[in-house]
Amino acid sequence: MAKLRKDRDSALFALDVAMLALIIANLALILFEWIYVGTPLRGFLEGAWPAFYRFYENTIHEHFFWIDLAFVAIFFVELVGQWIAAIIERRYHRWFFYPFIHWYDVLGCIPVASFRFFRVLRVVSMVFKMQRLELIDLKKTSLYRTADKYRGVLTEEISDRVVANVLTDLQGEVEQGNPVVERILKEVVEPRRELLVAAASERLQEATGRTYALYRHDAEQYVERRIAEAVEQNEEIGRIAQVPVVGKRLSVLLERAISDITFHVINGMIEDLGASENNPVLNQVAEISVNTILQEGSEDLEDVTRGAVIEALEMVKEQVLVQQWKKREREKALAEKEVLEGRAVYREAPPEEVAARPDGNGRSPASEAPAAEGSENAA
Repeated sequence: MAKLRKDRDSALFALDVAMLALIIANLALILFEWIYVGTPLRGFLEGAWPAFYRFYENTIHEHFFWIDLAFVAIFFVELVGQWIAAIIERRYHRWFFYPFIHWYDVLGCIPVASFRFFRVLRVVSMVFKMQRLELIDLKKTSLYRTADKYRGVLTEEISDRVVANVLTDLQGEVEQGNPVVERILKEVVEPRRELLVAAASERLQEATGRTYALYRHDAEQYVERRIAEAVEQNEEIGRIAQVPVVGKRLSVLLERAISDITFHVINGMIEDLGASENNPVLNQVAEISVNTILQEGSEDLEDVTRGAVIEALEMVKEQVLVQQWKKREREKALAEKEVLEGRAVYREAPPEEVAARPDGNGRSPASEAPAAEGSENAA
């Protein structure tokens, strides 16, 4: 089975090579005929090379249409054979897809001058086919790299302009009250309500734990200060402080007790908020908050969402309009410049520095031993 497949692939490759040679010969003949008729070449050949002139004039030029028609007949037979093979192998979804996909082959078989150009596309397609089958490798040639570079530039410029225009039109529609914002709220935000509630409660729990751990001492001082102010304004505690001997002491102890009790209550509440067993409570709080925002403040939320969508589209448009091919060219030029500067420094360096080891001390391994011996003799 593998041998049959290999023989089939070899036969198809031989057919492609033969068709490529025929197409190139046909195109060369068409080009020469065009030059022969449309330029002074005809008169030049008549005087400089009369034998060739008579042969070409009587044999080829007079019967050029029929010669070209013979090439077209071969191309047509090959086209029909490929179509039948595509139907047998079921290469495409429908049997009639082949001539639409290989439209350049069909148009190239029309024996009219304006359609002969499409035979060039056949050559290009066959070259790309050979490249895809790894029969040839054009990627290492300068022509391929140049063509691929400018193809990328052209594709990027066209696609960037199209995307930027689409985003600009979308911005205008959103600004004018396009229902896309309402659809975002109903079709994007609303189905993810539970996820938003879970995320909000989780963030609230994390924020509570982190913030309270940082500001626990400040919270304690704030509670003590507020309770001290309340105690000073309380008449009952003021009367206790007026009791002889023990009154002042009792009021201070009472103030401390109230501060400790209040702070411990607040501390316990905040620690309970950070505990995992109280997640349902936080989920309820987050759910009430999200529902309130989505239902009661829908108009304000739509305005905020509309502004956010417009700004986000503007940022995307700015990023799209960045000419990446220019950026790549600058980076490439910078890399080449660094390489050239490195080579220049290498050429200008003295021989002892060129031979130095790469540890940056400016001495080669061979020069270290004599230097060490000289230092010992000097000592």
